[in-house]
Amino acid sequence: MAEQDLITISEAAEILGVSIDTLRRWDKKGKLSPVKTSDAGYRLYNRSQIELFLNDLFGLAKDWVLKSFEIPSKFYCSNSAVFQTKLIQMQDFLGGVKELSPIFPLLVAVAGEIGNNSFDHNLGNWPDTPGIFFAYDIHKRNIVLADRGLGVFTTLKRVKPELNTDEEALRVAFTEILSGRAPESRGNGLKFVRKIVAENPIGLLFQTGNAELVLTKDSDVLDLKPSIESFRGCLALITF
Repeated sequence: MAEQDLITISEAAEILGVSIDTLRRWDKKGKLSPVKTSDAGYRLYNRSQIELFLNDLFGLAKDWVLKSFEIPSKFYCSNSAVFQTKLIQMQDFLGGVKELSPIFPLLVAVAGEIGNNSFDHNLGNWPDTPGIFFAYDIHKRNIVLADRGLGVFTTLKRVKPELNTDEEALRVAFTEILSGRAPESRGNGLKFVRKIVAENPIGLLFQTGNAELVLTKDSDVLDLKPSIESFRGCLALITF
């Protein structure tokens, strides 16, 4: 390992957008450990190690919703205004990729609906950490969003008390047109998401509670099943 590839804990923290104390906690929990310790006892990281860590967008988002691990600041949208700004930045970036020209507006629309739903559903009711995780990787062709909100089941049960499971709630969210009155109308965008995915080369994995849904092009039947891990909130992976 070349010495010039090694960076200090403070340099690693700056690249990741987290505090030095967070890196120390991650080391103790085995989430991200230094590759070596200097003679003076300082933690040293490999630059490529940090880059690979940042590239695991779905893993970062999942650790946030499941284990409350802190996320890099570059992926965090504390409010809807921040999210809209980053959504426009993604739109401009994807718009410059020639091969994505037929679908990039649709990708932006799908991500926008899912992100906006998180803010709308949890407005004034965030259980702990407000805001969402939002990131994308053009090389892996994916977009990841997550929130630590109330989740689909809790949100829809307020207007459909007959719901009993996360799977039922997820099916309703993606198939039924609910009342146009607030707050029910806030969930109707997921039907729009399903339509876009069904008609285009786009995939969606959506998890909430203990249920997960997979949507792909030309998928007439919802692929709904229990998820391995249960968590409050929502986690979405958009592939293209």
